Amino acid sequence: MILINTFLYYLFFASVILFMGIGTNKILDSKFDKLKNITYCSKIVISILISSILGWLITKGILLPLKITELLPLVCFLIYVCIDAFLEAIIRLTTGKSSAEFIISYLVILLSVSESISIPNTFFISAGCLLAFVGIIPFIMAFRKRNSDTTSDAIFCRLFLYLAILLIGLSCWDVAWSNPEVFQ
Repeated sequence: MILINTFLYYLFFASVILFMGIGTNKILDSKFDKLKNITYCSKIVISILISSILGWLITKGILLPLKITELLPLVCFLIYVCIDAFLEAIIRLTTGKSSAEFIISYLVILLSVSESISIPNTFFISAGCLLAFVGIIPFIMAFRKRNSDTTSDAIFCRLFLYLAILLIGLSCWDVAWSNPEVFQ
């Protein structure tokens, strides 16, 4: 039950896009053409999950006992680069296409390794962050379709207001006035 709560927390209530801002610039400028490619999506998912789990294992087994947890970002970076380069080489050899993506994956790995307490927890945090990106795509596409005739500066202003409304909608369940004991 705790793992499901963790998953839902990082999927909705602490969405990496809305609350933490990870990937906001990428998701605004993205055309979502690469997401239709199954090799691109599977490479991102596999590299994030494997890198997160390996990063947690190295952090728990080496960095914590030696008290050098300041090296966590470097260790996660090195693990992710190795796994990503390996998967990129396999994809380029088999399909001949590039599927490079770095910043969102790396930040999700850092978040999941730094905020987890176990391997399953790391897995569920990573999965929740990935699904938060997938869950915001229909909202962004609908917003773009509706505002396709305006200039780019106006679109970004409206889009940030739209994201703020989504953020308030996801957070409004946790207000003090909805507690029945307040009115007694």
